[in-house]
Amino acid sequence: MIDFSLPPDGARAAAIDRRMRASLADSLAYIGDEIRGLIDHDAAALGQLVAALRRGDRYPPSTFALYTELVLSLDGGENDEAAELLALLARERPQVEPWRLHALDDDAIAATAPRYLRLMDSDPDNRFAMLPPPPASAEAFAARFRRAHRLLGVAIPELAAEFDALVSQVILVTGDPKAKYQFDGGSSYMLWGGLFLNAESHETDVALIEVMAHESAHILLFGYACDEALVNNDDDALYPSPLRVDPRPMDGIYHATYVSARMHWAMSRLIASGALDDAGRHHAEQACAADLKNFEAGYGVVERHGDLTATGAAVMAAARDYMDKAERSTQPQ
Repeated sequence: MIDFSLPPDGARAAAIDRRMRASLADSLAYIGDEIRGLIDHDAAALGQLVAALRRGDRYPPSTFALYTELVLSLDGGENDEAAELLALLARERPQVEPWRLHALDDDAIAATAPRYLRLMDSDPDNRFAMLPPPPASAEAFAARFRRAHRLLGVAIPELAAEFDALVSQVILVTGDPKAKYQFDGGSSYMLWGGLFLNAESHETDVALIEVMAHESAHILLFGYACDEALVNNDDDALYPSPLRVDPRPMDGIYHATYVSARMHWAMSRLIASGALDDAGRHHAEQACAADLKNFEAGYGVVERHGDLTATGAAVMAAARDYMDKAERSTQPQ
């Protein structure tokens, strides 16, 4: 039974990560049984991958990406393409580090970068560009990110533990300055463990900790939804979003609302840690006020229009409980 309380929990996150990898293993084992004798593949290598995933070995987001495209190929009857993807899956290797940081054009992920882009930019109604960052931007961001992660470990160790359990790759990109929408950061359930960040944004430690709290919360919600969706609303049904200029599906509004509560928690803990200078504290205080406003606006839409599953209701109730207590603590006595 998962504890859905709002504060981060490294052990819970690690358990969710293991469950996601075990689920992938079960799906690959099923596929292996179904295609035996029908599609040429290295059954022994596939079996070794399944066994490693069941042990909890941390394979990168590319493994989940290949699986996603394998399922699409099999569903479409593209057996030759499926055989190629199975061969690529057999060459996947786990990583030892909690997470690795790569620019989009790093040699280490060059082969899988186009697949990452396809799966990240998958909404035809909200397209955005992700480009390799200039080398100087990538180098500067990497140094800032590692410094902020060290601060996170000191100031909010439970969030650092959750981040390390859920994120296996940080991929640095930049946006197209001519595009209508600028990509700031994101993740996808089809790329479990992958976190994409704009290397030309998030210029301070507080901004980086804020985005780590933001994006790890999205990944956590993907994990919560492994067995049951969070909302029953149709994906094609759009609702007025208080956090975006355009109407959004309920799942997106639900995510944004929950994430606002998580960011409020993180900024509050960062302030309480005493680790910030005056400028950092001011940034965090402003962020807390914005997060509170955003949560209440989003919660109103979810409350009016959301058709929540049992899981979705329990997760949002925990966020509501936290925000109620946070609001009471700021009221004059």
